[in-house]
Amino acid sequence: MEISIHNPSLADEIYALNAIYGEGLIGATFSDTHHTTVSIRLPGLDYSFLLRVLNDYPQSSPQVLGVDSLVESTKQDVQQNAVYLGACVQAVHYPETVCLYDAIEEFKTVHRALQAHFGQSGDTEEDAQHKSARRAAILKNLAVRAKLKAETRGRQESGTTDAPLDVVDCVVCMDPFFRVDVVTLKCRHSFCLECLRDGLQNMFKTRHELTCCGQSVPLKAIREHGGLDPALLEVLTLWLQELHTANPVYCPWEDCLAYIPSFLVMQDYARCHLCKRRMCMGCRGKEHGGLCKRDHKLRALVVKEKWKFCPWCGHLVERREGCNHMTCVCSAQFCYRCGKIWGRGTAACDCGLFGPLD
Repeated sequence: MEISIHNPSLADEIYALNAIYGEGLIGATFSDTHHTTVSIRLPGLDYSFLLRVLNDYPQSSPQVLGVDSLVESTKQDVQQNAVYLGACVQAVHYPETVCLYDAIEEFKTVHRALQAHFGQSGDTEEDAQHKSARRAAILKNLAVRAKLKAETRGRQESGTTDAPLDVVDCVVCMDPFFRVDVVTLKCRHSFCLECLRDGLQNMFKTRHELTCCGQSVPLKAIREHGGLDPALLEVLTLWLQELHTANPVYCPWEDCLAYIPSFLVMQDYARCHLCKRRMCMGCRGKEHGGLCKRDHKLRALVVKEKWKFCPWCGHLVERREGCNHMTCVCSAQFCYRCGKIWGRGTAACDCGLFGPLD
């Protein structure tokens, strides 16, 4: 069933494109008074691109929606091709001039270049980096052209929307990029991936967090786009947690002194993830026997109940009745009133056996 296209300019362009590329490769799958959905199937591809074309086209630019195959749409190379076609549309579109032919030819040039480049690459990590760099270079070139066209027609792209193919400037190098290739912060400023990775490397050298307008670069963006190996990413994650943790906890052992993540900190103790030793959270010192004398809540209770700590082992002692001469479970003898240790059963103070408690 042939669909009637409401936009005469688009209808004429589709007719001309089918005459050039072959009947049936390009057609409309939907059309109303607002927009038309166009399907473009290029030779050598097992799927068709879907474009949304508003009825004021060619005044407005077509938008690539994706592909017509759900299975194919999950493949990374297909997703990349959709981005390339969308970038090509942005690079060649000019108001009042139809652009689908130029966009298709631009895409075919890009696709051939990528196929030739990737055909010589292997599956090593270095090859993957080359592919990523090649992809970034192509998109950057198209973004530059899209920005120049926008400036030529007196319309500077504002980058205030979140469309993947909006052209935005990197806040560091000031080069134009498509939004799909930048990390945008809450302040609406964007980092290109190269500047982001340079900034992360600089963080390791200076120990100053990468920020913009007082906003931190989200850890999720660092994980996805930072290009860090797992070991460095773990170190950076811990450092950022340390930086943003109020009153951080550190291992008290002199040969370690590492930051202890909050999930390893319990109410009474913490365990260092590096040296595996425990520390007391009451005094933030090394693990010790007995109750911690620096626990503020415990100290308040001790004062209220008139309990005492053994001066030898630190155990808490309660005198319910009897004299001030106390013998702890550790066998230490001390005065319950002043806390001085007795020597060989002899008092070391003048408090007296039955003196009043302070």
